[in-house]
Amino acid sequence: MTMVSAPEGAHGGTRGEAGGSAAPEIVYEPEVKALLAAHGVEVPPGVASADVAELARASRQLRAPLVLKAYGPALVHKSDVGAVRLGLGHEGIASAAAEMRDRVGAQGVEVAGFLVEEQLRPGLELLVAVVRRPPFGRVVALGLGGTMTEILDDVAFRLFPLSTADAEALLSGPRISRLLGGSRGAPALDRQALLRVLLAIAGAGGLAAELGDRLSELECNPVVVSPEGVVALDARLLLSPPSESSGAGPDPGGDGSVATEFGPLFQPRGVAVAGASTTKPGFGNRALAAYRSMGWREGLYAVHPSAPEVDGVPAVRSVAEIDGPVDYLLVTVPASACPGAVEATGGRVPFVHVVSGGFREAGLEGHRLEDELLAAGRRVGTRLLGPNCIGMYCPKGRQTFQLDVPETLGSVAVVSQSGGLAGDIIKAGSARGIDFSKVATVGNAIDVSPGELLQWLVRDPDTEVVGIYLEGSADAERIVEGLRQARGKVPVAILLGGQTPSGAAAVASHTGSLAGDRRIWDAVTAATGAALVTRFEDLLAVLAYGQRWSSVPVTPGGGTVVLGVGGGASVLAADACARSGVELTPTTAEAAAGLRAMGYGVGTSVANPVEIPFGPVTPVETLRDVIDQLLDVQDYADVLVHVNVQAYYSYGTEGVRPLVAQMAAYSSRPWARTRTGVVVRNLECAPPEDAETVRSALVDLGLPSFRDFDEAAAAIAAMERFSAARPDPA
Repeated sequence: MTMVSAPEGAHGGTRGEAGGSAAPEIVYEPEVKALLAAHGVEVPPGVASADVAELARASRQLRAPLVLKAYGPALVHKSDVGAVRLGLGHEGIASAAAEMRDRVGAQGVEVAGFLVEEQLRPGLELLVAVVRRPPFGRVVALGLGGTMTEILDDVAFRLFPLSTADAEALLSGPRISRLLGGSRGAPALDRQALLRVLLAIAGAGGLAAELGDRLSELECNPVVVSPEGVVALDARLLLSPPSESSGAGPDPGGDGSVATEFGPLFQPRGVAVAGASTTKPGFGNRALAAYRSMGWREGLYAVHPSAPEVDGVPAVRSVAEIDGPVDYLLVTVPASACPGAVEATGGRVPFVHVVSGGFREAGLEGHRLEDELLAAGRRVGTRLLGPNCIGMYCPKGRQTFQLDVPETLGSVAVVSQSGGLAGDIIKAGSARGIDFSKVATVGNAIDVSPGELLQWLVRDPDTEVVGIYLEGSADAERIVEGLRQARGKVPVAILLGGQTPSGAAAVASHTGSLAGDRRIWDAVTAATGAALVTRFEDLLAVLAYGQRWSSVPVTPGGGTVVLGVGGGASVLAADACARSGVELTPTTAEAAAGLRAMGYGVGTSVANPVEIPFGPVTPVETLRDVIDQLLDVQDYADVLVHVNVQAYYSYGTEGVRPLVAQMAAYSSRPWARTRTGVVVRNLECAPPEDAETVRSALVDLGLPSFRDFDEAAAAIAAMERFSAARPDPA
């Protein structure tokens, strides 16, 4: 079926909503349906006209029963104002339209015209939409439609434009998949037709793509799916007004038009610190001490209005007095003095990092100060980091904001909106064996943004794994672009703060930004292969696992096997994997037979999880022999071993010495296409020196360790996502 064209001019084109030229333009439903039909989306046969008599005459070519709908510049939700009538015959169209015009007009709503369509048989009602979802840009939505959309809010999202794989994934969701399959003896619905509609609306060559950047919202609700096909019963389209040039100069931070080389930020030739005191030591003084601990003797300066030196570091009144290059200025003065400190650089410093708080997170006055700070940076042509953060860390460039940090160059980079949490990541991550290439804190991110840094780090030859901590989504479009660039090349893990009501309130007071809808972030990670984690510990687990195994091309679709002492621990391991979406692939009959031939399987499981009774009195090579036997006949992408530390004290006399020997023997196996990690259960039962022995031994052996099953499952799930997005080396 195709839509019957209305008389010339009856569609009315686009109209601006009341409220000024900046308001979205509504495209009337008849025209939207003509666009859908032109892209192969079936719509009900219909006619449209602003003239009631003409409408009645034209509608006689349609088959009753009929649907009458009004359209107009403010008619968005028609049923709310009585602008829809069902079940009409030909004779009732004229009177129903006249009554509808009066009823809607009495509510102060203008009617521009009417649409009459054939009333089709019912089916599964869905919503299909492409909407601009600030700050993410355009996203695609599929969910239950009709009146159930607002009631159930059962909507899944994907990034725009949809690939065929994205569309298939939407239709494979548990609820949609069940509904499309039919129920209680009903025939299956036309899944392929719905797939075609999704791509016709939201695919790379679909209607939304044709509309371009002006698209604000394209919603088809309901789209009715039956065994015979798919029909879009209702549709609305909102277009953003054409953008007008502001006349401003290049923005080196916001739109990517001017790319910044961040090398000098991480490896500065000279560093200055403004705000260190000779009388009341504060963060500026601690920053100077941290730099000195990293070996800075030449090229380090304090900015002070009168002192010749601060804490043994030469002081200047302004960076203009420094003869050599200064690539980085750390500002720790009060918020009110920060714009002046930036202005005083005179453009000599490419990067200024504002540690100070008291900006937009502090209210209206803070907003004003933040605007002044950004304006000062623009005037002198410097890039600003912060405010309201803490500093940078890069062992290679002797960049630091903490004392006693590792000086070993690693391959893990982190971008964090929180300075304090970045310090935790460095120290706690180092204890797990993570070696960092770069850590950047961005706070309120008024200029240099997390997404901009992500895009640079994806190309950084020293970085192989990236972690991101976000307390908002203001930079989401750029982050998404960075994640697309990282897909299959660099594993990325994202920890979001503010995903609960109380967390969101804390975010507002911390960085002055708001977190995004978790479902949108799920769509982002589904499209890019990035991992979304919910706990700080899980972020560290993913980074440690990725550091060790990101370069290993694992067996595609190999799944995961869990090995360890049986009992409740096996059940808990399986539960944790299920929560993270990690598949425990059953052992094959051949693999199980091989394990039974080794003497296992009596009173224990050789399925998956595989229960192997090992502990303080079992041979050192037990685990190694089991994994050799298993992987000789069955490929697994990930092997997760769990050990019970308390057993080495309850049933042994040598403490953790046997455990360390067992792990050494286990790690001696060459891991060709398999990743592995170890859950160290009940480590707190060991004396502190023994616990440190175990942790250090696992780091030295190259075995990432986890404190609980949920950490391990999060790490495995993240690397599964990365592997799935990675090009096949064959």
